[in-house]
Amino acid sequence: MRHLSYPLIAIIILSMGVTTVLAQVQSQFAVKDPSSAQSYPVNYSITKGTVNDMSINTGETSLIVSIQSTGDGNLTIALPRTLIDAKIGADDDQFYVLVDGADTDFGELKTDTDRTITVSFPDGTEEIEIIGTQVVPEFGSVAFAILAIAILFMIVFSAKTRIRIGQ
Repeated sequence: MRHLSYPLIAIIILSMGVTTVLAQVQSQFAVKDPSSAQSYPVNYSITKGTVNDMSINTGETSLIVSIQSTGDGNLTIALPRTLIDAKIGADDDQFYVLVDGADTDFGELKTDTDRTITVSFPDGTEEIEIIGTQVVPEFGSVAFAILAIAILFMIVFSAKTRIRIGQ
């Protein structure tokens, strides 16, 4: 009988660890660019609450996360650099994070493709706003193609004009 109790203890310890892990479930939200309707997948996990919506505010260069909190909790969100970033030239700048309009401290991990922010929020929180220096490009690939064609046209036009002037 003693040998049977060891597996039982292991199962209890394992289930306690799994319960803690399951309290913070990894999820994904599709954030749409209002101008191009392109969708960006944003991975997040939240404790003591649920995410109701995520939207881009291009005027404020921010991502607004609407939540419903059920207690003091944490939101960890992986922000794709193609969606939102904070830069000064080529260097990373600091994001500003507001919890229901109040500036707050947060933790951050950076990679080449995203910046992951962890922010604590009190019970009753409804909105977390992450403010950067840039959100989805205002001008997509079509604008880049038009710019390239315009430059090419200017080069060809100036080359032909020089030939006529020289004759």
